[in-house]
Amino acid sequence: MMEISVSLRESNKARTRQAISDVATRLIVERGFENVTVAEIAEAAHVSVKTVFNYFSTKEDLFFDRADDVRDAIVAAVRERPDGTSVLASLHDLFTQRRVPFDETGWRPLRDPQRYEDFRSFIAAEHASPALRARRLAIAEGWTEWLEELLAEEMSDRDAKVLAAFVVGLLTLRDRELSAALLERASPRTVERRVRALMDEGFARLSQAFPQ
Repeated sequence: MMEISVSLRESNKARTRQAISDVATRLIVERGFENVTVAEIAEAAHVSVKTVFNYFSTKEDLFFDRADDVRDAIVAAVRERPDGTSVLASLHDLFTQRRVPFDETGWRPLRDPQRYEDFRSFIAAEHASPALRARRLAIAEGWTEWLEELLAEEMSDRDAKVLAAFVVGLLTLRDRELSAALLERASPRTVERRVRALMDEGFARLSQAFPQ
């Protein structure tokens, strides 16, 4: 019974967290990040401001609530890759086969007009906010640290340090290319093709520098 109780409590907490983030994202997309307060988000989500900060450290984290899911997908790609598959090959596959790393449906969501517009609106809201753009850079910097530790399980500390920086840099380029294509309202096929081409080129060069 104790295990069921803990599981139910965790499930309720996850639903509350998701509900708060969904409300926050909707308001930020509609009005702009700088034009929405945490108090307004809390009111719309029917919770207190204290509850919001129990789940999210900063206002920016309400928008980037899937950052941990991205990290988990990258960790899984490295640690759970098939035998005989290199780290770079596994990461290349992750970043080319999926629109976002944690979404196993790949690029298919972009073929749905409503989901395309929802994703584009999310990107546009981030692009319009200096605070959100700065937060994305801070998240990327943090990724370099844990990715270095992860890669050190596979190679020397020096190689892990350098490769982690290169991979995160390539991810930053990927985000920019994906965002640019969406803001230009490129077709779903074109968005995918542009991101794939960039990843193919980038990982080909990394594979030459770090043969495995």
